Amino acid sequence: MNLLCSGRPWLLAVLATCLVSFTTHAQTETLTGMDAVYGEGVDVVLTDASQFHATLHSQGAGLGFRRGKFHGATTIKGWQGDLVFVRHPKEEKIQNINYPDALPYVLGKVNAHHALRLQRFAQTVMAEKYRLSGVALSRVTEYGVVAGVSKPVYLEIGYGELPYDYYQTERYDPAIHATNNIRGRAPWVNGLEELAFNPGITLGQTLAFEFNNNRTKTRSIEAGVLVDVYVKPVETLASSFVSPSRFHALFHLRYAWGAQWSAKGLKEALD
Repeated sequence: MNLLCSGRPWLLAVLATCLVSFTTHAQTETLTGMDAVYGEGVDVVLTDASQFHATLHSQGAGLGFRRGKFHGATTIKGWQGDLVFVRHPKEEKIQNINYPDALPYVLGKVNAHHALRLQRFAQTVMAEKYRLSGVALSRVTEYGVVAGVSKPVYLEIGYGELPYDYYQTERYDPAIHATNNIRGRAPWVNGLEELAFNPGITLGQTLAFEFNNNRTKTRSIEAGVLVDVYVKPVETLASSFVSPSRFHALFHLRYAWGAQWSAKGLKEALD
């Protein structure tokens, strides 16, 4: 051994290099799943997830919340709720040119419609993230119940010749209110005591693109289609203008932000 150490130091250097290389390779091989992406060195089992989301859809916008649990490594199941307002596709705002300070209104619109949804969801990863700057692709199936919430529209109705002698706030009735005696839309709070509810069912399919580079915080953009089917036809524009329908098909785009964690908490899992 003394002869080896004194006569062939290059051999010791080669052996040391091989040992370091083998150790590094072994450590790299132990990184699997999410750890291979985020480099945390331990594969924490995530059990819970939640998110808030803002929604833009083909006929309006709204907000929502989602809460679920992991079923295996790639599927999250749970509940979500949404509240969105829904315009009729034929709505068009106009304004009384004699009163430019008045609020614009929609001719023929008798109700403001909102959809309050409570849904089950199942989110399944279709393509995992393989690098920190990558994107994970998931499919989300949503189904549940919807409550259509309609609030009657109130307008400021003028009396007398233009300029009006006076005006007052009244519930809009296209049969008696015409453009020549409508000053403008009344404040939104009018009609809150006259809400009407219309139950139904809802079903949707969405693709989610998660792009955040933090393991326990999520950021995603979701795009999909959703259908609401109501018990009674929804009258947004008066039936004398457009026939009401029980079916609402909406294309939506969501921006979601949230978190996912271990039931024990990340600190305990990493100890």
